Amino acid sequence: MTTGAAKRSRWFYGWTVVATLCMVNFATAATGTLNLGLFIIPMSEGLGISRGVFGWLSTSRSLAAGGSSLVIGSLVDRFGVRLLLPVSSLVTGLCLIGIGASSQMYQVFFLFSFMGLVGLGSQAGSLLSSVPVAKWFVAKRGKALSIAMLGGGIGAIVFVPVTQVLISRLEWRMAWMVLAFTSMAIIIPLSLAFIRRQPEDMGLRPDGEAPVVRAEHSPHVAIADVEEAWTVREALRTRAFWQLTASLMLGGFAMGTAIHRIPYWTERGFDAQTVSLAFSADAAGAAFMIMASGFVLDRVPPRFTAASAFAGFAGAVTIMLVATSTLHMFASTVLFGFSAGINQVSQTYLWARYYGRASLGTIRGITMPMTLLATAAGAPVAGYIYDFTGGYELAWQIAVAVYILAFLFMLSATPPVRPLQSQPRPAPSG
Repeated sequence: MTTGAAKRSRWFYGWTVVATLCMVNFATAATGTLNLGLFIIPMSEGLGISRGVFGWLSTSRSLAAGGSSLVIGSLVDRFGVRLLLPVSSLVTGLCLIGIGASSQMYQVFFLFSFMGLVGLGSQAGSLLSSVPVAKWFVAKRGKALSIAMLGGGIGAIVFVPVTQVLISRLEWRMAWMVLAFTSMAIIIPLSLAFIRRQPEDMGLRPDGEAPVVRAEHSPHVAIADVEEAWTVREALRTRAFWQLTASLMLGGFAMGTAIHRIPYWTERGFDAQTVSLAFSADAAGAAFMIMASGFVLDRVPPRFTAASAFAGFAGAVTIMLVATSTLHMFASTVLFGFSAGINQVSQTYLWARYYGRASLGTIRGITMPMTLLATAAGAPVAGYIYDFTGGYELAWQIAVAVYILAFLFMLSATPPVRPLQSQPRPAPSG
């Protein structure tokens, strides 16, 4: 094989993984992520439940995901996601079909929880769709992550208005079933065909760099040869680990309230179709910033980029509190989308930049239960505030305050430094 052909071959593997995960994220947008808010009013009326109780649906999914994330993260490190993604997609799709056929609230709770266990469609789903990208790229990690996660933004642009049309024409039960089959048809065949665990398994290096000769006693290239690799125990002993975790827990709690944004605008008197368009603009803003932040993260300290997302969230929710027009609604949703795009890329990037690739899935699997527990609390808290006060205003005020705290914690999370005794010793001279 010529040098040029070999280079193209190395390039092909990594970017094919990125393109495939872009499509996975696109299809995941159909599984009750941003579009879940469109189901709140029809499902609440159809099943006879309050907003507070509905908030527990999202919470049950997050709690289950938190419980399984450590296992999923470890499996991603050991085996990759080539089989995990199809299995997760199949289980998620079957659960969505079951939700569409449910007549009792306990059935819906069980199915949402079971979806959370397999990860896809919850925050833990990022372990399946972003960790492989971080393992294939180092120097171009921000760019690669932004392209992979762009699929989620585009998916939301497509599936939010499509979901509203499906609910309007077919009712909410059939809408779930259509979305389920759509997501499975995209994710399962692409994952089986194109996903690979990491470049070292194929004798390659990240970013399409030239392979190194394998030692006879080792079938794989060592990750530590490419970048500094922290063990899980070492990471847990750093201050940055807990500062990042605290910031993401705070941000997660406030993000948990976001499921109620769609019914908030609808009950303010805005037409349901106009609201769905506004949330398509939200997704478009996220898609734009996913691409932009990926390039920025490769060039500036990532904690500054990550902190800007929390500042943007606080601004978007503040606009909600004072909004009086359609222009205000679109300004709030677009700013929220910008912030969500930054947040999606920066979270995975931060952990990989600070602690390397070798134990990335496991490290994130440890932080995920704490983050998801906080996120899980946000939705029912906002729902019960609505039930007891007749509105969401207090919930939005709390969210703004929490976003500001998350911003401050993120700014303080400077990169960890290994203790001198943990530094590798130089090879003896002579």
